[in-house]
Amino acid sequence: MNSKYIDLPDNLRLHYLERTIRNPDYTLLFLHGLSSSSYLWVPLVKEFESDKSDIYCLDLRGHGLTDKPEGNYSLETLANDVLNFIKKKNLKNIIMIGQSMGGDLGVSICQKVNERIVGCIGIDGGAINLKENFESKKVALEKLRPPDLDGMDKNVMLTRLRKNWPDWSEDAIMGQFSIFSVNKDNKITKRLSLINHLKILESLWENDSISNLKNIKVPLLLILVKYNTDLTFIKDSNVRIDIERVNGDHDIHAQKPKLVHKIIEKRINGEIFEKK
Repeated sequence: MNSKYIDLPDNLRLHYLERTIRNPDYTLLFLHGLSSSSYLWVPLVKEFESDKSDIYCLDLRGHGLTDKPEGNYSLETLANDVLNFIKKKNLKNIIMIGQSMGGDLGVSICQKVNERIVGCIGIDGGAINLKENFESKKVALEKLRPPDLDGMDKNVMLTRLRKNWPDWSEDAIMGQFSIFSVNKDNKITKRLSLINHLKILESLWENDSISNLKNIKVPLLLILVKYNTDLTFIKDSNVRIDIERVNGDHDIHAQKPKLVHKIIEKRINGEIFEKK
């Protein structure tokens, strides 16, 4: 995949990975989770090598190699960045694929009719309901506050990642490691600052995932691992919503890319997403 940058409104320089082909059937637009990056999609994207789709993996505002401006980090702001990217690149027949927070971001975007978007996929995301799992926003922010890893030696962190996820490929390990920058002394710093991380968590607290799912305007596939939100209401949805429950890590796309690809490919080949 090619690493590229694009200048968007609000003086945002956004980094993304791109693979394009001639006459694609679809455009697959990948949105990573909170504090992750475009590079964690690499193991899954490799499984799409022979598929007839253009592929874009974004580094969202504040993440990865994208700019990290001060100010608003609400889901609405992140969604506007994605929509600006879509418009500037003139993308069509888009299937949005988001993991964790990226899934909720995709679902929120798909609440409104957009002729460019034909489907949405949430990978252990799209149905995050923090208010269902924590008694208050304060408790949620305390429990979900990321550990302070800044200043750790690069090789110590890589050893820890390989120990924590022994069944992950080296591509997946390096994708996870890409959330850090490394200085000349081999010390790491998280690319997403703590203050911006907490801003996004606050926005996720306010996000009404159930309402978003009820109002989604395109077919949706949810691949769920950790989340057990009651989704019985989907039987009354005006659009097709499929749910696949699988065993594995929250980052199932990094751990089991072949499985995730098989599930997604089945829906694409089954034509639940209608091209325009």
